[in-house]
Amino acid sequence: MSSFNGLEAAIIAALASEGAIHPMDTVITRMQSPIYSSVYKHLNGTLSRTLFSGLYQGFGPTLVAGTLSSAAFFTAYEASKKAFENAQSAGYMLGVPRPLIHIASSAVAELLACAVQNPAEVLKQNAQVYQRPLHCEKGPSPTMEMIRQFRKYPSKLWAGYSALVASQLPNMCLTFCLYEMFKEDLLERWKTEKDDIRQQLEATILGAGAAGGCASLFFVPIHVVKTRMRLAVGEETGSTASSLKGKPGLQPRVGAFAIARDVLRKEGVAGLFRGSALTCVAAVVGSGLYIGFYEGNAMLISLSESRGLLCMLLSYMNTAT
Repeated sequence: MSSFNGLEAAIIAALASEGAIHPMDTVITRMQSPIYSSVYKHLNGTLSRTLFSGLYQGFGPTLVAGTLSSAAFFTAYEASKKAFENAQSAGYMLGVPRPLIHIASSAVAELLACAVQNPAEVLKQNAQVYQRPLHCEKGPSPTMEMIRQFRKYPSKLWAGYSALVASQLPNMCLTFCLYEMFKEDLLERWKTEKDDIRQQLEATILGAGAAGGCASLFFVPIHVVKTRMRLAVGEETGSTASSLKGKPGLQPRVGAFAIARDVLRKEGVAGLFRGSALTCVAAVVGSGLYIGFYEGNAMLISLSESRGLLCMLLSYMNTAT
């Protein structure tokens, strides 16, 4: 598959997955925020309607950065995997198992994707918990308000980058390792032919969804810490001050370990796993769509290219005769 077609498939994959899981991601962010109990729940323990309002807040930065990071990820992943496979074919790295190649390829790709993704994640998560002050009936959208606030502090857009890498790198490596294993196992069980695109796509979606769901559960605590770090930065810049003012929460510029200790002290182990069920559901849907759309588009593009070459060849043969 050409690099241009690979980018096209990656962008389509990002659009499909981000559009589907963003509402779930918004609810997860609000559940994992320090103001969950005071803003998104009533005193009797029932959930407030506020938790489910404005579920597409912060979608703009996610859409832009998601497509760019997706293109960067799959370009780097395919290039790395091909380089490792070529090295094996040339006689190098003969003793290296295929799962390790997939892990190394996804690690290289994810480091590049995180560099693109982090600023948008900071904007998105602060927009997801933003609540316009009561005296302001009209004003800019939550996303535009975040952009305005962080324009004064651009360096803070990289808050939580270490936590992002700490969660995404092993998560993505484990996801792609499990995905390749699940997919190959399904194709062997079904005895799928190489030209059976439908079964290949089914194996891709099922394998990717199962891999994403299994991997995501292990990294929920890091996701909680990462969310709190980013929201603390939003409080510091004033972007979420109207939501956090007078509410129990963490002070800005607190490290990851300090945040984890604070959560454990106030909420126990359950606090570090808040939103885990919805996180797993979002991972199953997101991974299935993300990898499924990418591989599906890649298969269709390859098929159309093959048919195009065949038509050209037949046309040339007819002309020659």
